[in-house]
This record gives sequence, C-alpha cells and structure tokens, in this order.
Amino acid sequence: MGPFKLKREYLLASVCVILRVPSLFIMEVWFRTDPQRAIDARSVDPGHAEFITTMVYYSILAFAVAVLLMPLRKLVSLYMYIVSLVLLLMAHHLAQIFVEMEVDEPETYIFSDSAALKRLGLHLTAQCVMAALIAYLIDITSWKRFVLLVYTLPMIARIAGIPLAALEHIHHFCSLFTVILIMLFLFNNIGFVLDIVKENLIRWKALADTIGWISLLFTAWHTILLPIQFLVFWIVLFCTQLYVYMIKTPISLSQEGWLLFILACVGECCATPISLIALCITIAYASYYILTLTKLYLQGWTAFTADHDVMRGWTEGFTMMLIAVQTGLLDLKPLQRAFLMCVLLFIVASSLIQSMYEMADPILLALSASHNKNVFKHVRAILLFTFLWLFPLYMTYSICQYFDLDFWLLVIMSSCLLTSVQVVGSLVIYSLFMYDGLRTEPWDSLDDIVYYTRSFVRILEFIVAVFVVCYGMKESIFGEWSWINSSILIIHCYFNVWQRLQSGWKTFLLRREAVKKLESLPSASPQQLEEYNDVCPICYQALSSAKITPCGHFFHATCLKKWLYVKDTCPMCHKKLHETVEESQNSYEERPAQNDVNPTENEEENSEAESELSIQSEEDLELSDDSSGDSV
Repeated sequence: MGPFKLKREYLLASVCVILRVPSLFIMEVWFRTDPQRAIDARSVDPGHAEFITTMVYYSILAFAVAVLLMPLRKLVSLYMYIVSLVLLLMAHHLAQIFVEMEVDEPETYIFSDSAALKRLGLHLTAQCVMAALIAYLIDITSWKRFVLLVYTLPMIARIAGIPLAALEHIHHFCSLFTVILIMLFLFNNIGFVLDIVKENLIRWKALADTIGWISLLFTAWHTILLPIQFLVFWIVLFCTQLYVYMIKTPISLSQEGWLLFILACVGECCATPISLIALCITIAYASYYILTLTKLYLQGWTAFTADHDVMRGWTEGFTMMLIAVQTGLLDLKPLQRAFLMCVLLFIVASSLIQSMYEMADPILLALSASHNKNVFKHVRAILLFTFLWLFPLYMTYSICQYFDLDFWLLVIMSSCLLTSVQVVGSLVIYSLFMYDGLRTEPWDSLDDIVYYTRSFVRILEFIVAVFVVCYGMKESIFGEWSWINSSILIIHCYFNVWQRLQSGWKTFLLRREAVKKLESLPSASPQQLEEYNDVCPICYQALSSAKITPCGHFFHATCLKKWLYVKDTCPMCHKKLHETVEESQNSYEERPAQNDVNPTENEEENSEAESELSIQSEEDLELSDDSSGDSV
C-alpha cells in the first residue's frame, strides 16, 4: 500500500468520524431532554401539543440514527444541504440587520451618503458571496441560482429609492419566499429520501440473510468506525464539562481537590446510555494503550510492531459496563454517581493491573530462564513489577480511607491484594532463576523450589478466597440479604474456591505421580554417563547426572519429571514408562536366545529396527525440542 493511498484512507476515516460524531451529541441531548415538560408548558390543547411534541421528539432520534448509519457519500451531501441552510439563515440575518440600520437612519438619497453607500456595497457583496457558496454546495448550475439572490431585494429597493418604511415588508417577502422554496424542495425530494431508506433497508436485510445479523452488526461497527466515534465524543464531552465546572465552581476546585473534581466531571459525563457506552469504550482504548505501552516498555519496538492483539483492553471496558448496569449508575444523582464512580474506576484499575501482570509475567520469567545478559531489560522489568505490587496496596489503603468495609469492598480489595501476592511470587521465581544462572553446576532442586513457591502463592490465594466467602456468608445470614450479593457469592465460591481447589489438587496428584515414576527409574552411573557421552535430549545440556528409562534413553531427572507431568511415555521413542527395570532387563536377556535360533533373520530384523529407530529419533528430536521449550 503506497503512502498516498494510506493517507487517503486516513483522511476518509477522519472525515467519517468527524461527520458522524454530531449525531452522538444529538442523541445525548435527546436522552437528557424530557418531552413531558414541553407538553406541560403548553396550556392550550394539551392533546394536540403532546402529539406534535412526541412526533418531533422521536423524529430527532431517527434523524440522529440516520446520520450515524448513512453512507459517507450521502452523509457528505446531507452536510452540504445543512451548511447551505445555515448560509440562508445568515443571509436572512444580514438582510434584517441592513433593513434595521437603514430604517434607523434619516431618509436620504443613497448616492449622496457615502456611509450608506459603503454599507450597501458591503451587504450586497456578502449576499452575493453567500448565494454563490450555496449554489456551489448544492450544485445549482442553471438560471435557478439567481433565485438565491432573493435577499438582495432590500438593497436593490434601497438603490431604487423605495421609501425606507417599505424595506421591512420587502424583507418579510424575501423570508416567506425562501420558506416556500425550502418547503417545495423538501416536498420534491421526500420520495428520493424514502427510496434511499428503502434501498438501504433492502441491502441490509440481504446482507443479514447472507452473513447473519451478528456478523452484520460487527461489520457495521467497524465500517463506520463506531468505537472511535464514541471515543472522540466522550473526550469532547469530558473536556467541555471540565471547562464548565472550572468556570462555574473555581472555589470548589481548590477546596475539594483535583480527584473529586475529576470524578464529578466523569460522573456527569455518563448520565445517559450513550455517554455510558462512550465512557466504557474510552476506558477500553485507554487500557489498550496502557497495556501496549507496557509491552513496548518491556520488549522494545520490535515486539511492539509484531503485536496484533486488537482485543487487548476490552476486558476493562466490558467490566465497567457490567458493573455500571448492575449498580444502576444512570439512575443516581450526580453526587452519588461521583462517589460510585470512584469504586467503579477502582475496580477497572484493579483489572488493568491484573492484565498488566499477566502480560509481563512470561516476559520476566523468560528473561531469567534464558539468562539474558541485557541489564537494562532486567532493570525495566524489576521496576515495573515493583510498581505492580506496590500500587495495588496503595489503592487498597486509599479506598479504605473513604468507604466502610462491606462484602463488595472486600471482594475488590481481595483482588488487589492477590495481584500483589502474585507479583511478589513471580519476583521470587525470577530471583531463583537468576541465581541458577550464576551457579557453575546445575541446580537439581530448582524445579521443586519453584513448585513450592507457586504452591505457596496458590495457597494464599485460596485462603483469601475462602475468607471472602465466609465473610459473604456471614453478611447474608446476619446482615442484609440480597439476590445480587448471593449471586456474587455463589460465583465467587465456584470460580475462586472450588476451581482453585480442583486445579491445585490435580496439580499435586500429577506431580506426585511423576515423582513416583521418576523414582522407579534407575540413576546412571559415572561409567554409563561416560559411555553415553551425549547431552540431554530435552534441554540439550551436558549430563552430569541422569535417569535411564526402560527403553535405554538418558535424561536429566528434572527435565524428565516435567515431561512426565504431561505424558507417561519416553520423550524419544514414546514407549510407556510403567515397565519396571526388572522387566526391561528380562526382555534384554531373552534377546540372545532368539538370536541363536535364527541369527540371519535376527540380523535383518535388527537392521530394519535400527533404520526405523533412526527415522523415529529424528522426528522425536524435533518433538523433544518443542517439548523442552514448553517445559521451560
């Protein structure tokens, strides 16, 4: 894709967003407007007023939706007509100003008054320029363009010497003539508009029948760049609200502080469904860029350019939406909404920190396990992890200063504390790997220490989850019971207690079984290691000690134990390892007897077995290479 074509696509995307964002502001005002007040304000014929107000009210919403979904070419044409209408209103206003100025002045001959002549020339030029712009925008090329000069009639009447008292009547005639032209234009084009609507509905229905409604919604979502529209809409809305608050309440800013001030602005900018959706999408985009910058900070520009995870950050946006709907954020008063927003943003920040940890944890462990020599990468990773375990503690301390402890707050605080515990556990494992890299000899017990460290972290997580469940049960039994708290308690008990217990017990059983299988295998003697004179097929490191499988292959005990967590076969030949050493020795002793029966046939079988084993070993080396990478 050339640079010119890329710039053109960016330009079209920018135009698409800029032209559609006003429809979101129309929807925002529509949700904030109560039509019942306008109906109650009319004292005559309330039934007729209610009908007209309702029609206008929902017509505005339909217009906003049409602007949001309209194709770009049609949308540009619509804006041309809107700009032309604004120019007509400006021409009407300028003509009215001219008439008022002329009526206030004493009646004189126009060519004998230089000031009046300059004023006439200025207004006449302005009317001609606006008429030319309107003709250009709506593409009028015939004699009809001269009709747009209708507001020059008061100037022409002034030149013709018509009495000044008649100028107002001429201006009223121009206005009535313009309104008639607009009504005729709308009447002549209403069929064209209906045809466009019908054509688009038929096209959308055909697409829905072909690809399905869900796929159509996702296609429309990305085609009209709706997330970016919501992002721009909310940023403009927030900046406007921030400016209004700073102008109206500068004293409260100095008294309450920036935090409460910003929370109040954020709470005011999510008072309708449109602004709430925009806030959630803004949070998703902010989370995406924070996580992307985190990866750029850890791995550099190369990893950033190769990253294609477009769904990153949307977890935080969906979390914000679900909790806002569940807590009834839209139904609260502005002050209550501001305080609730503090809790909601705390939850989103906790989720974001957890996402940052899940992204950075493999990178940190890879640095230590691969014994990377780049000091700056290690320093950056350690600084980030220091922030990731200190900041949740600071957040927990801060929120405890403003709110009393209850079940919801305990769930939120437990999430932050668990993130800090996980980060500290990863730092401990990182330190163990770094210490192993400094040793001159392999550390055989490293895998056990890493396992015990991870187990300790999992036990702490399980204890915190059990404590939260017990506290929630106490609140439900002795405190105020509610369906929401009970549902959250059940979900928390299943996912954070039962699932953790099952996963931990399963891991323990697998490890115990792997240790039993490994202990049943014989250890290689120094003489056998010298005769073998090769590396471990899993990690490709020298064998100072090894375990021998019944099929005669040599492996590091730690590497083989990691393999046995997954499979009960030899990594080289894939034979079952449940055979005992005695069985393998017996099978080895039976072979000479068979060789004595038919030596020629046995030699042929051995040659075929060796060729098959060589082919199989080549395939198994590739598999062992992959499995060694997975085990690390």
